[in-house]
Amino acid sequence: MSGRVDFSRAASTFDRRHGAVLSAPVLGRLVAAAGLVPGARILDVGAGTGRVSLALAGAGFDVVALDPAKPMLDSLRGKGADQKIGVVVGEGARLPFAAARFDAVVLARILYLMTDWRTVLTDVTRVLKPGGSLLHEWGNGSPDEEWVQIREHARRLFEQAGVANPFHPGVRSEVDVEAFLEQCGLKPVGEVRGESEQRLTLGDFLARIINGECSYTWNVPVEVQSPCLAELRAWVQEHYDLDRSFPFPREIVWKIYSRPASPS
Repeated sequence: MSGRVDFSRAASTFDRRHGAVLSAPVLGRLVAAAGLVPGARILDVGAGTGRVSLALAGAGFDVVALDPAKPMLDSLRGKGADQKIGVVVGEGARLPFAAARFDAVVLARILYLMTDWRTVLTDVTRVLKPGGSLLHEWGNGSPDEEWVQIREHARRLFEQAGVANPFHPGVRSEVDVEAFLEQCGLKPVGEVRGESEQRLTLGDFLARIINGECSYTWNVPVEVQSPCLAELRAWVQEHYDLDRSFPFPREIVWKIYSRPASPS
């Protein structure tokens, strides 16, 4: 699989899964926890369609949105035509910015999509000012969530059919993220939790996998998908109530890390 997942094909449906704009209550708590002041310069790495960038720009911050998928950024521009946001097509592992340029950097629900996530975190640290904040949202769910169990069963089926590492090729645990950030010299300083912005039924989630809306199938050959997805459907129907509605993910969780103003 390539080093990262290309979401160009998902630009028109991405907001349906992840929400169009971060909610005002969560944004307010996030800004306060990170100690961001009006006018702060913020880089949103893997900004996608602008879920976080648009909220920050609307609150008066100087935002640069970076993403490798131009269709995603085109969607951001369409949604935020009245917002002043710098838009850059680029990758987090090769940030086209000078060192210590940003007061804060956002990484929201992307590190599990990148094999080079360590390089991304290293370069993010480079462009972050001393005393600056890294705002990280995991968003990949917990093992006890039913949608995660369905996702991981799909992974097992694809792997058993001979597809190595079929999806989410990046970091597999938020614990690993925090450990590497510590190596980069960033320290955890706060956490923000809020209600999830999205709900759907398990049946809807299964349908999105089968219809190819989720990235889980994008690297799987069609001849492998068909029998595996048929087996997945049967397994889900046997083990779960497809009409049950659930928050997706269960809650919004952000962790804030700080780059010390001076060497410790």
